[in-house]
Parts: sequence; structure tokens; C-alpha cells
Amino acid sequence: MVEVNVFVVGFGNVGKELVKLILREGQKYGIELVGVSASKGSVLVGGPADKVNLLRLIEKDEKLENHPSFKPGVGSVEGALLTGAELAMIVMPPSYKTGEPNTTIYKALAEAGISIITADKTVLARDYQGFMDYAKKRGVYIGYRATVAAGTPAIDSAKGLRGRDVSSIRAVLNASSNYILGLVEKGLSFEEAIKEAKAAKLLEPDHTVDTHGLDAAAKITILANTLGVRVSIDEVDRSPIEEYSEEEIRKALNEGFRVKQVAFADLVKRVFKVYPTRVSRDDPLYRAEKEGNVIVFSVENEDIVLEGPAGPAWRTARVMITDVIDYLELREYL
Repeated sequence: MVEVNVFVVGFGNVGKELVKLILREGQKYGIELVGVSASKGSVLVGGPADKVNLLRLIEKDEKLENHPSFKPGVGSVEGALLTGAELAMIVMPPSYKTGEPNTTIYKALAEAGISIITADKTVLARDYQGFMDYAKKRGVYIGYRATVAAGTPAIDSAKGLRGRDVSSIRAVLNASSNYILGLVEKGLSFEEAIKEAKAAKLLEPDHTVDTHGLDAAAKITILANTLGVRVSIDEVDRSPIEEYSEEEIRKALNEGFRVKQVAFADLVKRVFKVYPTRVSRDDPLYRAEKEGNVIVFSVENEDIVLEGPAGPAWRTARVMITDVIDYLELREYL
């Protein structure tokens, strides 16, 4: 039985995994895919043939515009309205500098009464409380578990700490940079490590979003806001991982340290930064391996440590389904 019609915004790595998951397992959760959009247009799913062709595109890793039912120029909001979607699942690329077109799309969807589940951090990192207030006034649900450490319940943990005395957060939040640093430890150059990370589909098209700390800054911003501390990504100081040379990274390892990209938030003094630094063996952040994330919440003079996987794309898609389940449980109250 169909409980909710969804429209997927974005057809990159995560978008393809999400569409595939919904088409193969959506019935189990009551989810019906009614459309998909990309930058140049949309596919409005009209029947089984459209679904088969979507799976074909995913299998061949082709663009949405190669679909026989592709409608050029039909944007995500128009497509969601034409298909009667109740829920938009957003997996479009981030746009941290200007916030566009992401912000306009989010607001138009909310204005139309369409609830949102997102893996994109743009709008929440730039103005979390402003957009949450905007959505609340329009009675729409915003699910964002997939924005931080996708495969690990970081957002759930932060929500569970609201009302507690959380003084700071220290974390390895960007799996791509952590993966690159690990390869450099093993002898690769930064150039070689970045190339390998791209081949593994772990990097944004502009790899500096990861290596220069924008992605981690967005995540620490969202965690802080979830805990009730209003901050924007523009307030986070950032340094690139390349501040440490390849030789310094390997030297640190030989001396019992590891260089990690650390996202830090002092919620009391309002200090927010993302920077590479040496961490010792007794630091929980030392244990972050490959695409793993580690988050340390300092709570009432004790540390709560959360460890687990980030992506890859298929896991991010799974986490978005968790938000759909929440939405269906809460829908009657919206």
C-alpha cells in the first residue's frame, strides 16, 4: 500500500542509489517514486516502463537526460507539483558560497506544502534556524539525518543531548579527507591520494569542498544548531589538510600521532573551526579509519564518543529512508 509519493531531487551518486532503493524496496515502506529531477530537467514517472528505464540508467551510470521520458526544463519544484509529490528527497550538490539554487528550491517546496528529506547540507549550514522556522510555519517536515556522518546516528545523538550541558564537539567528520590522509600515511602523494579518492567516488566534484574543510564546517554547524547553538558556516574558520606536508604526515605516524582533519565547536565560547592537526593514540579521533567518522561530545565534564561509518552513497540513501519512516509516523501531527 502506498503511503507517500516522493520526488527525488538530484541524480548523482547518492540520487541514483536512492532511486534504485526506492524502486526495489519502496513498497516495503509504503514509498512510491513519482519523479526525479536533475539540473537540466525531470522524469515524471508514469508507469512501469519509466521505472525500468531509470534502473537501466543507474546500471549504466548514465545521466537522467538519457531517459526516454525526460522533460527538459522541468525543474524540481514544478516536477514535484505536477506529480502530486508529498515528500521531496534532496540529494543535489551543495552550494555553500551563494546558497543557490538550493535555497530557492527548498523554500519553494516548503511554500507548496511539500515536506523535505535531505542529504544536502547547504540550507541548514547557512541558516539552520531561519529555514526551520520557515518550514514550521508552513507545517512541513524536515528530515536531515543524512547530512552528518550519514551511516552513524550523529543527528539522533545530538538531538538526544538537547537539554544537557554540552560544552564542545570534536570530530572527524569528512570521510574523504580522512581517506586521503590515510593514503598519504601509506606513501602516496596528495595528488595520487586525491585521484584515488575520486576514483572511489568519495569526493565532491570540487575536491577542495572536502580537503579545505567546507564539508566538515557544514556538518559541525548543523550539529551545533541541532544542539540549540545558532551558528552559520560562514563563522567557521577553515584550513586545508595540505597545511601539513606529506613528510610531516608520515613523520607524525612514526612518532605515534596521526594527522586528522578535526572539526571543533566550543559551544560556550563560540569558537568554530576545521583544521588539520596531530592527534595522539589516546585520542578517540586517532581511531578514525578510511571513511569512518568519530565524534566526541563533551557533556557535563565527561566525553560521549560516537564512532561509525559515513557513506558510501548506498548507505546515505538508506539513512534517508529512516527519515521517511519518521515522517510517516509524525505526519498526522503536521
